[in-house]
Amino acid sequence: MENRQLGRHYLREWRQYRDLSLRKLADRMEIEPGVPITSFANLGRIEKMQQPYSQEIMEAAAVALQCTVSDLLMVNPLVESEIVELKDMVRGKDMDTIRAILAALPSKKSGAA
Repeated sequence: MENRQLGRHYLREWRQYRDLSLRKLADRMEIEPGVPITSFANLGRIEKMQQPYSQEIMEAAAVALQCTVSDLLMVNPLVESEIVELKDMVRGKDMDTIRAILAALPSKKSGAA
């Protein structure tokens, strides 16, 4: 297997945000019930960028952490927690509800002096 440099990810930050240990996260990541996809030691190496991750691992982590693979790659929940909390609130809501929430927010134009 070719060793390649990986881009930044926020797997550790999402795990910390959801208050999970490496072991608890690994236990939640299954290929099928009772069949783990990876070990907590491998997750630790992935977090430290000492081991590459696979699409399969990131997809399982996203399910276990209640986020998307895109979130794991682009959103630091420890910095952007308000955005993450809003996404969690609207998850499962219909688009009309989301549009109503967004319409109620002040626009940048109205806030300018």
